Amino acid sequence: MTCEQLQKSYQQQLVKAGVSQHKAEQAAKTLSFQELQIIGEIWQDWGKVVARLG
Repeated sequence: MTCEQLQKSYQQQLVKAGVSQHKAEQAAKTLSFQELQIIGEIWQDWGKVVARLG
């Protein structure tokens, strides 16, 4: 899974959690690939989504 795909997935999960689209996009773009992978490991719902996409 590419960094862009991880960012998009994370952004979508933030929006689902109630974060505004703009803030979710900004937050997702500031994270590195490694940070997104770590979040995926600890955020169970997001991890499940990432696993299905990969």
